[in-house]
Amino acid sequence: MKTKKVWMTVLALALSVGVVTACSTGSGEGQSSPKPEGSKKSAEPTTIKALAILAGGEPPVLENSQALKEIEKKANVKLNVEFIPGDVYPDKVNIAIASGSQYDLILLTDGKDSKYEKLVKQGAFHNLTSVVKGMKNLQKIPQYSWDNTSVKGELYGIPRPRPLMAGGNANIFIRKDWLDKYNLSVPKTLDEFTNALKVFKEKDPAGGGKTIPLVAGPYTSPGFSSMNPVSFAMGVPNSYKVDGDKASIYFQDPGYKKFLDWIRMATENGLIDKDAPVQKGGAALDKFLSGAAGAFVNNVGIMNENNIAKMRKTDPKAELVGIPYLQGNEGQKAVQKIEGYFGIWVVPSNVSKDKVQKIVEFLDWSASDEATSIGKAGVQGIHYNSFNKDLGVAERSDEQKKLYDKERPNLLILQNEYTKYTYADSQVPEIHKAQQDILDAFDNIGVANPFIAFLSDTAGKNPDHAKKITDAAVKYVMGQGKWETVQAEIDAWSNGVGAQILKEYMDQYNESKKK
Repeated sequence: MKTKKVWMTVLALALSVGVVTACSTGSGEGQSSPKPEGSKKSAEPTTIKALAILAGGEPPVLENSQALKEIEKKANVKLNVEFIPGDVYPDKVNIAIASGSQYDLILLTDGKDSKYEKLVKQGAFHNLTSVVKGMKNLQKIPQYSWDNTSVKGELYGIPRPRPLMAGGNANIFIRKDWLDKYNLSVPKTLDEFTNALKVFKEKDPAGGGKTIPLVAGPYTSPGFSSMNPVSFAMGVPNSYKVDGDKASIYFQDPGYKKFLDWIRMATENGLIDKDAPVQKGGAALDKFLSGAAGAFVNNVGIMNENNIAKMRKTDPKAELVGIPYLQGNEGQKAVQKIEGYFGIWVVPSNVSKDKVQKIVEFLDWSASDEATSIGKAGVQGIHYNSFNKDLGVAERSDEQKKLYDKERPNLLILQNEYTKYTYADSQVPEIHKAQQDILDAFDNIGVANPFIAFLSDTAGKNPDHAKKITDAAVKYVMGQGKWETVQAEIDAWSNGVGAQILKEYMDQYNESKKK
């Protein structure tokens, strides 16, 4: 509720302050954008003050930072980045935009939503469409990601690219040592996975009756996203589906009941953590890394040596293996194709047009091979001795690793290059290769949400439009309700607010096909 109130303040202030600023700088939909060609690198470094989210851990130590000095020298900038923890970051961004802030560059982590579109229409950000066209590294970002961040075909921000099929709740990770202990092969089908969970429950490898076969949660939507691989094995679509001239949402699909039935069965048999309905993702991860759980849905970053070391504090033999997907009884298999970015870099409209070009050039350099190497390895001789670019693995001493972890050059490279291997972050070659193999397995099974680039006004005004379905579904899988109740809520949605939401999405979808 706090964030919503702050956004109301933002929009009001943007009308009284932001638009005045926009008019004076010529930004907004009618703005003439900076030209991408003919810009020469200034002999004087460009000062860039940026606002960015802190991705876990401590912020980089910038005083006497060798990583920062190297980045500033290579990019010809003076970089001042304010890193804000994720729990307070949205409020910080809202206030910064509303006050006509002093930042040259801001990362919007909510991505393209109705708030973003309103701010664009109010002229809060520079139009970057033409300047981006001249940037060779930024042009490597898939068109899919650009489409998902554009407003009426224009670019008012630069997506910070992420793999299209690897983030969030991508796939299952399971204790390989537990599988080996009971002579089980790595599951490939949903039936094999279910059997492995049953064996974990029966044999109790964690000991003392503490074994949790599958840790999950929370159940905050009808889709229970922490169970995505099971859902896709039932043939449930990714959010929405278009069949001919008809649109539908995932919980209208016949596979949705089969999905809930599986969760209900697993819950009744103690295969899923009893805390799953309300459990935060961080708590679920902690249980998995503590050695209590056999399986968990996450992305390949969970396989890195730091997490494995945490598991081995409890069990020195702990070993993880990733299951890219589960195949259902009718051959269904899929992985979620997501937005293709995390956050949008925007340049506030009160930044001078002459400076915009240099800011985008800095982001383009940040997406280069040179910058990527600095982000992953640091400075040679200071943070590492040798670096394998193909694997992204640096060889460093303990002291060099301490300095790298202290200065965190990976955070100072604000814009990453596009690669499907972004989350393959292990510095151990064998683990890194295993991460890449999982990501390679996603190549031909990604399923997109056909409406991912569109916004529904009705859905925006009714953010809890599916809450009654969620409540009924949670009671059903916990054995406290009937399927008929869930179906009744689905029918009510389909005949009410859902019909308008689907119409709005379908109208935009059909219009996009005419272009």
